[in-house]
Amino acid sequence: NLISWTYNEFTASTLFDILDAEPDGNGDLNQDDLAKIAAGETDWPPGYNGDVYLESGHRPVELAKPTNASAEMHDDRIAVRFDLPLNEPLDLSMGAAIVRLYDPTYYYAYTVTGVTNPIPGAGPCQATIAAFEADAAAAALQEQLAALSRDEMPEQADVGRLFADKIVLTCS
Repeated sequence: NLISWTYNEFTASTLFDILDAEPDGNGDLNQDDLAKIAAGETDWPPGYNGDVYLESGHRPVELAKPTNASAEMHDDRIAVRFDLPLNEPLDLSMGAAIVRLYDPTYYYAYTVTGVTNPIPGAGPCQATIAAFEADAAAAALQEQLAALSRDEMPEQADVGRLFADKIVLTCS
């Protein structure tokens, strides 16, 4: 259950400030700075799931805390990688599991760019991406959300879910 997040330049510079990480004169981070970023991005408070939502049989599946975190910097972008294990094994013999990555308030946008197959030890499994495609109603709602100031919150609870790409995992 390896997760890899790559942040744009704006988010990377924000992380530098929040986590007191300082690129040296050539724009690189030293190992201590990278360790601060990896720890800061994976030391989640109770109740926070890292904007990673897993469901099976239309029911949420609880995930454990991140492990094996690391961070790298490439071309002014930060990549944070970590394992996100299940609290309990998941039986997919009766149907698919769905992973969505989204911010419930739609402040951050996530794009799934790839999945790795097969999953070691999972048997004959396949993970596929179902990318979000905006219809007219979704596009109109996105415009309304874009008009909100940084201090305003969307009225609709869990609105980010409406715009999330899905990773569909099936095993036979």
